[in-house]
Amino acid sequence: MPSTPAKTRYELTYWPIPFRGCFVSYLFAYRNEPLDERDDYEEISDAQELPTRRQAIPFVGPPTLLDRETGQSLSQMPAIVLYVSPDLNLLPDGPFAQATAMKILMDCNDVLMEICRYNGSMMWERDDWIAFRSERLPRWMQVFEEMLRRGHVGAEHVSYSDIAVYALFGNMIRCLPELEPVLLQHAPGVHAHCKRIGAKASLAAFVADQENDYGVTYCGGQIEESIRRMLALDSAITPNR
Repeated sequence: MPSTPAKTRYELTYWPIPFRGCFVSYLFAYRNEPLDERDDYEEISDAQELPTRRQAIPFVGPPTLLDRETGQSLSQMPAIVLYVSPDLNLLPDGPFAQATAMKILMDCNDVLMEICRYNGSMMWERDDWIAFRSERLPRWMQVFEEMLRRGHVGAEHVSYSDIAVYALFGNMIRCLPELEPVLLQHAPGVHAHCKRIGAKASLAAFVADQENDYGVTYCGGQIEESIRRMLALDSAITPNR
């Protein structure tokens, strides 16, 4: 993605794919606020390999965030989201609502970990994928649907958790459209919520730019190849099982 001017307060570094980084970038896009994004693969790889004492923030993998105003850096997507959300007026009011929003974000993070097999530490085998698509993923979708039904998602005041749900499922069905019928079956309200959030003009334009830059790349690498191989084989089973 092209960088915004150096005077921009926040600098986000992530691989040249949306995946986990979009949970941060979509917040800024939704509010139509500037964010300097860096996605140079070699630069990120070199930073990962530095001794921890030389890293701006000790980390294993991106995203990382630099706050140019304070000179401080953060890693871990949920921590970054929590840090920038007050500036973007995307933090819910009250301790319980804030805790619930973080629960939703952590649920999103868990789904990402599961679908990419713990950051690609293993590839999908057929039996494991069938169980995930027919049992585990629907269960997760039902969890989000129930959170929406109880009013923890989709409230009048949009919070970072609303955008996180879009970043999870909106990006998933955009890049892996074979999974859209699963979402429609098990979480139709979440599907509609993603459509509403994604219709925000500034966010829609940002996502269109991302697709222009990255295509429909999802999580990248061998693990994405593994997912797409499983999806190609799914024609032999009932799609919404």
